[in-house]
Amino acid sequence: MTRRLLLISLCLGLAACDSSDTAALPLNLYECDAGEAALRHLITKLPDLNPGVAKSYAIVLGEINRDGMTPATDVFTGRFADLKLKFINAQNLKDIDPDHTIVDAETRLAAFVLQLRKLQSTSATTWDAEVGWSYKKEFGRLKLRIEVKDGKASVVSETTEAGN
Repeated sequence: MTRRLLLISLCLGLAACDSSDTAALPLNLYECDAGEAALRHLITKLPDLNPGVAKSYAIVLGEINRDGMTPATDVFTGRFADLKLKFINAQNLKDIDPDHTIVDAETRLAAFVLQLRKLQSTSATTWDAEVGWSYKKEFGRLKLRIEVKDGKASVVSETTEAGN
């Protein structure tokens, strides 16, 4: 059984590396070096809203819709520990009235929701990504081009898609 799971995992990994694949990756494969590079870039672009007020950050994968959102795993979120920001699991977010502000359930302070909306391999060393953020009623969205050089994924271009 273990061998079968390993074989399936390897096949999925190889399929994700296929340069002819033009579809977005399954959400469970977003938690990779390219996904991390996209989110780190997004974090550097966040505006300084409510200066001096403590904030929490939550990472979600894929689309956010009426059915909810897919939180990143704690292992993936742990990759950002060096940033010294308070990351929480998106499952610990709460919607509070009257204006439906998304908050950290523990502190009841507004949280930045960081979204890795789409991740697509375009070749063996390049990726296209769509990322977004929201904080209270503010939001922004970027399209990114990510390239792997010398084993390190980094953003090589960005286009602002939306925001206020």
